[in-house]
Amino acid sequence: MLVSLIRPEILSPLEGWSYYGAHQLLEIAGVPFEVFEVTDGSNLSESQIVVIPNASHPNRLVGVAKRALREGKVVVVGCDIALALLQNNISIGAMPVMPTPLVPDEPSDLLPLKAYALLPVAFTETTLPLLGEPLILSPSSRSLGFARSLDGRRGGLVFIENVEGGTLVVLGGRIFETCGLILSRFSWFAHPHRRDSLLHKVDLLWDEQLKPWHRFPVVSFYAQFLLWLLSAILWERGQILPIRWCLPQENEMPFKMALTALHDVEIIYDDPVWKRSDNPNYRFAEWLDLEQRLGIRSAFFFLSPVTALPPHWHLNYDISDEPVLAALDLIEERYGEIGLLSIAHASENALAMERERLEEIGDVFVWGVRSYKFGNTPASIRHKSAVGFAYDSSWFAGQNEPSFLTGCAHPFRPLDTERWQVLPIVELSAVLDDRVLLGELAGSQRDGDATHLGIQFCETVFALNGMACLSWQQHNFNQSSKVFEQIVRHCIGMTQNSLWFPSPKEIAQWWSIRNEVKVHAKPVGKRWWKVEIKPPEELDEALAFVLGIPAMKEIRAVEEGKVLTVNLLGSLGRMKVWGVPLTLEPNETFAFSIGVLP
Repeated sequence: MLVSLIRPEILSPLEGWSYYGAHQLLEIAGVPFEVFEVTDGSNLSESQIVVIPNASHPNRLVGVAKRALREGKVVVVGCDIALALLQNNISIGAMPVMPTPLVPDEPSDLLPLKAYALLPVAFTETTLPLLGEPLILSPSSRSLGFARSLDGRRGGLVFIENVEGGTLVVLGGRIFETCGLILSRFSWFAHPHRRDSLLHKVDLLWDEQLKPWHRFPVVSFYAQFLLWLLSAILWERGQILPIRWCLPQENEMPFKMALTALHDVEIIYDDPVWKRSDNPNYRFAEWLDLEQRLGIRSAFFFLSPVTALPPHWHLNYDISDEPVLAALDLIEERYGEIGLLSIAHASENALAMERERLEEIGDVFVWGVRSYKFGNTPASIRHKSAVGFAYDSSWFAGQNEPSFLTGCAHPFRPLDTERWQVLPIVELSAVLDDRVLLGELAGSQRDGDATHLGIQFCETVFALNGMACLSWQQHNFNQSSKVFEQIVRHCIGMTQNSLWFPSPKEIAQWWSIRNEVKVHAKPVGKRWWKVEIKPPEELDEALAFVLGIPAMKEIRAVEEGKVLTVNLLGSLGRMKVWGVPLTLEPNETFAFSIGVLP
């Protein structure tokens, strides 16, 4: 394996977010990696890169870092590990600026996350104990970028130092922790005021250009940054870092963006007493007709409660109504997808019963879930995964304008913040909601610039080769379908026919399979490498896969004397990312050669 990620013993939230942030940054970037528990480094012999997130007891990981450096590897460490290395007389290319901050102060006993809501405001709001300050380091030679503490002190963001034959990469800013914190926001208790004020302070750790962070997918940006950093270091060492491109390909043309649609079905009737399909809120056929003309595919999410509703909640329909059953049949006939708009957040049994009721009454299969009147708890995302949903596409309704609420333009795998486990369910994160876009949730109308804001959102996703989800209410066809169509047509033109139109379940299936593809590369000459790609064991049909090769020069790909197609996918600084479209077959290892042109 090219990259090894060390999973420290997680004794505090800081360690949990640090590990999770590193895990997801590597996964989003497409870097092939394997997770190892804390060891003395004996299992890392085949790795070129070792990533060690921060830990409350960094001295436990110093031995792993030292051994990897002696073996000539690239070792990426967080600032607390770097400080421990410095205390062990190992140069890190910088010195701490006084006063040196301590490891963030946290309770001696590991508290469940809900307990943080009971702590004093000064603990949760002012000192940022869940995230922690960066270690302000002054470079002895040079550094990349800068980090800033909450009191305004500035220091380097990344330091690179040659140590004992290896290359040490020090992250002065808490990139892993911050990205892990932002990505896991859907796993927190639904406490919007504390959550928002906490996250806005995260901005202060990053470059001023990134404020406000919610308008910029900072996590996807740092995934690209980490990919560039690792690729550039390996290139200088005469090596390459093959990656799993974040999108599939068709006819040997890699896609450069994905676009899908989600429709919450909250209202079907204009008068719930008269349950008729001939009313202005019954717009299933119109949406399906429009999407067929545009080529986009969608999912409709239906309510199917099995538990008592809060007194102020009044549902507009029941899943057993004849017009609703007719809509389900129509969606299935037109190759649409059915999802669950769930009310049951806190109970795995109730959530499973909601899904079963929708599937049994509607005679459908449900792949995905969205939360109605968002109210997640740390356990609810685990329940969604345990029930067997392929994806979750919930969004937090505390926004007044289009936002990257998890800082991400890509799907990702969420975190169970009670057990600190990365769950297999996929989050569809870059959600553009029509009620937010049109200003309805802010009590205003944004008709004039709504299309512009939606296009701006999608252009940002495209710049990072991400996946956007247009979330439009089913009954709002007359009010918002024109904006929907304008955004989709702009994306089609912007991507020049390299736009992928998957259903939401196809995104989840692709992301899960793509992350399990194993990639190995070894040099066979001065400018040539042998690359082996092994598909996941559970793959049961051909996979349209793209292998990315970051390189400073143009590459050539050859399989048994046959020259393979190579496409230019994009840039990483001065490096280009070249894509080799491949078709992976089940249970077959694909091997070919990569050469760099002189």
